[in-house]
Amino acid sequence: MGCSSSTHLSPVIPANLMQPCPELQILGSGQGKTVLPWAVDTVAKYNKCSAQVDAWIEVGKAL
Repeated sequence: MGCSSSTHLSPVIPANLMQPCPELQILGSGQGKTVLPWAVDTVAKYNKCSAQVDAWIEVGKAL
């Protein structure tokens, strides 16, 4: 009986998942003209980061 060898396959991680979450802007003032663009930017960054985290969770489940 011969020796058997096994190959450990590493998952391929998509490059877009290897990016850190973006930095959030500091809210400059409480004026509506400042708050609204800040809030839109913050929510967009949160959604992008949340999608990355969800994708990592799926990668982890597949292992």
